[in-house]
This record gives sequence, structure tokens and C-alpha cells, in this order.
Amino acid sequence: MSMPLWSRSAAELLPELRSGALKAETLMRSVLGQIEARNAPVKAFSHVATDSALDAAREADRKLSSGTEPGPLHGLPFSVKDLVAVAGMPLEYASHAFAGQVADADAEAVARLRRAGAIPFAKSTTPEFGHKVLTDSPRQGISRNPWNTDYSCGGSSGGAAIAAAMGFGPLHLTSDGAGSGRIPASCCGVVGLKPSWGAVPHETTTDLFGSLTCLGQMGRTVADVALMFNAMKGPDRRDPLSFGGSADPVRLPDDPVAALKGLRFRYAPRTLNHWVAPAVEAAVGETVERLLSAGAERMAMPDDIAFDTPSALVLMRAYQHARFGSLLEEHGERMDRTARLGLTFQPEAQTYTRLAHAQRARSEIYRQVERLFDGADVFITPTVATPALPIGQQSDGPLVVDGIDHGPLRDAWYPYTIPYNASGHPALSLPCGMSPDGLPIGLQIVGRWHSEARLLGVAAAIEALKPWAANWPALSGKEQHS
Repeated sequence: MSMPLWSRSAAELLPELRSGALKAETLMRSVLGQIEARNAPVKAFSHVATDSALDAAREADRKLSSGTEPGPLHGLPFSVKDLVAVAGMPLEYASHAFAGQVADADAEAVARLRRAGAIPFAKSTTPEFGHKVLTDSPRQGISRNPWNTDYSCGGSSGGAAIAAAMGFGPLHLTSDGAGSGRIPASCCGVVGLKPSWGAVPHETTTDLFGSLTCLGQMGRTVADVALMFNAMKGPDRRDPLSFGGSADPVRLPDDPVAALKGLRFRYAPRTLNHWVAPAVEAAVGETVERLLSAGAERMAMPDDIAFDTPSALVLMRAYQHARFGSLLEEHGERMDRTARLGLTFQPEAQTYTRLAHAQRARSEIYRQVERLFDGADVFITPTVATPALPIGQQSDGPLVVDGIDHGPLRDAWYPYTIPYNASGHPALSLPCGMSPDGLPIGLQIVGRWHSEARLLGVAAAIEALKPWAANWPALSGKEQHS
């Protein structure tokens, strides 16, 4: 039996869409049918715009048949995290405080995807204000891991990761402020890219110069993520940091495994954490061995690399308080408990001195990360220290495994992801194995500023060495592939 349309990658679908052999409406109906049949147990979306998506698909088909040149992403469905504006769709930040708010204009990243011919069809779930690395909210409830619904999908771009894993469309726009794109990508077994700061314009942020958040891309394959990144990248005068990159498209190597020859990398199974799950260390370590066998070279780690991640948290909390803190008086009782705590001003901790120290510490994080690339092209780590966490995990609770307390979640589970939001370096998570209990394991690759082509090329090589995209969670209806 042929593969259902919803299960095919964007790169596979594009030639047929652009030639007219496959109708955009037909593809959209396949994706919407998969969502209708299988979204309920996992809650990937806060809103699905069925009618407008089908109207847009029919219009794309009409324009193509009338001779209009198709865009580079013609007819491809994409979802958008519900922290990013899509004209005519809800923009609620998973919060009762914004219930019923509808965006009147696209964010530039969304507009660029539209201009490339892609079609927005849904808003993906996020925790309230995107404030934590688990995806649940008082407004939307709990989003669950498609590989095992007793586990979290990660966050805060959890809905996007579920959607990519389940075949709910091939392309998904995310945001990443401390690992929010990479963490759920690892938990759900998909590819998630956090570009360099400014590579994709983020003109709607309230802090153009101090934000830790980048707009990112998620999909089942490296090629799909590259397609999406190419359509979103490039300068925009409303975001001054966007002028540092290039609008030139990223091209993956014809033979990504052969391109590994001469690659120099550093690898650290642990960074600030003292423990990593044996299955994670084994899967990432085995992938590193495959890179070595293909001709890459492992470099020794520099001495005394240390990242002040608490200072990054101070900056994130200060930004969130400034943007959403005024909502506490009216809406605090209906907020997520940890969102409320994070937005509550703490005068003994949030002082001018502490904020100034955090800003200086961010510069030092940048310098420390740069040391990783003295004599090396990329830096490799696990994405998180264990596979997906149980659904009852609290974001402000410790990481407890087999009765052993390994410390606060940010220090013990995801210290790997936080530094690169502060430093601005690009980082990517992709699958590299499965745990004994059937949960995906992710590997993170970090590179120099604006080295997304290098990251995506290395990721494509790993994807070729350890193919993953044919693996589907049972909830996706993988029996349809037989």
C-alpha cells in the first residue's frame, strides 16, 4: 500500500505539488483527516482553521492551474505555535487572560512562509506564555507524548513536536527561549532547529535587543527543516539583529556522510549535570562513534567550561514579568501555578544589581561557548538527560529517577539547551535512538553563529547513518503504512 499523504515529507511532496500532480486541497484534506482522527488523546493544537486552510489550498490550486509560478513551498501545510501571530487565527498564549484574542496580522516569519506558498492551518499548544518546558495549561489542558501518553511531550513547543511526530502536517513554526523547540523535539522523536539569534526576524518581541527567544523550525526530517528555515531566514528592518545573517539558501550536501570527512567536533555527555540516563549516554555515544567511523575527528574538551544558566533564567523571568506581570491582579487566580510564581516580582532576588549581573553573565556565556569552537566545527551533547518525563512532573520540581533526586529540572534535565539561547548560537536536536521503554532519545548539535548550513549538514549525515523518519508512534496509525 502506498504511503498516506499525511505521512510523507515536505521534500517528497513538493515536486508533485509544484507540478500539479498533487492538489494542495487533497494534501490538506489528508492532514486534516489525520488530525480529526488522532489529535484528541495528545492535544497538539489549540485551534485548527479547517475552513480557511481548505479555502487557501483551493486558491493555491486555482492559481497553479491558471499558470501562476508556484512558490518554493507551494501547497505545504504548516502550523504555528500559539505565541506567534497568524492573521485571522487566535493568539491566546494558552492563557485565559487572552481568551478570544485574534491576530490581525501575520508575524513576518509567518508572512514569509505564506509568500513561499505554504498554508497555515493550525495553532499548536504551548504552556501559558511559553514559560516552561512541559506543555500543559489551564486553558488547553495537558498535551501528551504520542509514544506513550503517560509521558510529557516536553515544551514549550510541545504541540508542534506532537504534530510532527503524528503526521499532522510536515512543517511547524516554533519558538525557543531556553530549549523550547529542541526539548520537545527530543521527547517526541523529531527534528527541531533553534537558529542563530536574528537569523529569522522576530520583530514582534517586546525586547529586540535582550530577548532569549528565537523563532524556529520543526519537522520529521532534516530536509524539511532546511526548507522551512530557508523560507523564513533573512533580514528585516524591524529586527536589527536580522541584518547579521544571510538570505542565501542553505543547501544540504549531496552526500552528507562523505561530507563528514575532516569534520572536527567536541562531545560532552554531561555539562552542568552530574548524571545522564545510561540509555541516553549510550545512544548519543554510539552516534558519536558512527561520526568517527565516517571520518570525523573528535577534539578534546577545553578545561573549565562553565555556563551561568541561573543568570539566563533571571533574564527570561525579567522579560516575562515586564510583558505579562500586569495580568496577575486580574487573572492570576486562573493562571498556571508556575506561571504565576514566575511573574510575581520578588524584590529580594530581582534587583538592579542582579539584573546587571545577569546581563554581564550573558556576555561571559557567549565567550565560553565560543571557546568550544576553538579548533572545532560543532559541539555535540544529549538534548536532555533522560527521555520524556512522566506526565505528573512539575517544572519547578526535581528530576527524580528510580527514587534518586538529581536536583532541579533546569540543572539536571535540560542544562544542555539553555546556554545557546543566551549566547545566540544555533542548535539543533534530532533523534538518535530509543530508550528501553520505547521513548525517543535526542542528540543536540551546536555551531558557530550563522552556521545553520553546517548543523543541518551534520544532522543530515546522522539521519543517513541512523534513519529515523520511518518510525511512527502507534497513536499515529502506523498500521496504515503496511
